[in-house]
Amino acid sequence: MRLDAMTVGMLREAMSIYRERAYEDPPADPVVPAGDDGDPISDCLSMFVDESLREAGQATQRYTLKMGNARYPFMKLVLQEHLVEGEFFFEVDSHDQMFVLDGDEGQRFDRLRRFNHEVKASVEEAWDRKDLPTAAHIKGLVATWPRKRIEPNGLRLLLVDNDDDIAQTLALLLQAQGFEVDILHDGRDAVEQADAARHDLILMDNEMKHLNGFEACRVLKSRPETKGIPVLIATAGSLTLSQLDAADGFMVKPFRVELLLSILKQMLGRT
Repeated sequence: MRLDAMTVGMLREAMSIYRERAYEDPPADPVVPAGDDGDPISDCLSMFVDESLREAGQATQRYTLKMGNARYPFMKLVLQEHLVEGEFFFEVDSHDQMFVLDGDEGQRFDRLRRFNHEVKASVEEAWDRKDLPTAAHIKGLVATWPRKRIEPNGLRLLLVDNDDDIAQTLALLLQAQGFEVDILHDGRDAVEQADAARHDLILMDNEMKHLNGFEACRVLKSRPETKGIPVLIATAGSLTLSQLDAADGFMVKPFRVELLLSILKQMLGRT
C-alpha cells in the first residue's frame, strides 16, 4: 500500500492486534499513536526508529517500533518498503538472530526463537484478516502485474525464506526474469535439499525458525558436495565479521528487487 494511503487508524489497529497476540496480559496503559484515525500515518513516524537505507539509487524506507512480547523484550513492529518501490506493509521482526549460543543456553534460546516465530505468525495472520497491509498484499499486487514473455535463462535458484508470502513474491519476480525457482522455508531443509547439480545459487533469508541462514550456510560450505554453490544471504539484522565470511554475498533488508537482480547477475557471472 502506498504510504500516503495509510492512516493513523491502521497503525492503531496494528498495534492493538500485536499486543493482544504477543502478551497474555497486554499493557494496561499502552503507548498509542496521536491523532484521529483518518490522519495520515506519516504524522506518526516520529514514534518509530528510522532504519531506512539510503544508498544512491536504491533508497528503501524501514521504520521500527520495539514492542516485545511476553517472553522477549526486543521484538519489533515494522513498517517497511520491501521488494516493490513505494509499497509499504506491516511486519513483525523477531530480532533474535544476533545471539549465537551453545549448549544448554543455546537450546533454551532456540525454544525462545521458535516461540517468537509463532508470535510473529499469529500477529501477521491477524493483521491480514483485518485487511491491514502485510507481505500477503505485496504478493497479491505482484501476482496481478502483466507479464511479458521472457525466455528461461537456464538458471535455477534455491530460495529459502521463513515467510511464505515473501518467498512467493520473490519467486514471481525472479521467474519473470527467466529464473527457475525452488522454494524452501527453513535452513534445515536447505541443508538437506541443496543440490550442486540442480541449483546455481542459493538465496537465503537469515531470520528463520529452526536454523538461520548463516548457520545453514556454514553447514553447506563445510560439505564437499555443496560448498561450491554460491550463497547470498538477506538479513535485517546487524552482521558480525564471522557472518560476513560465511556467505558469498549478503544483502541488508529491505531492498528493491532491482538491486537483488543486479547482485544475482554479478554473482552468477552474467555481467
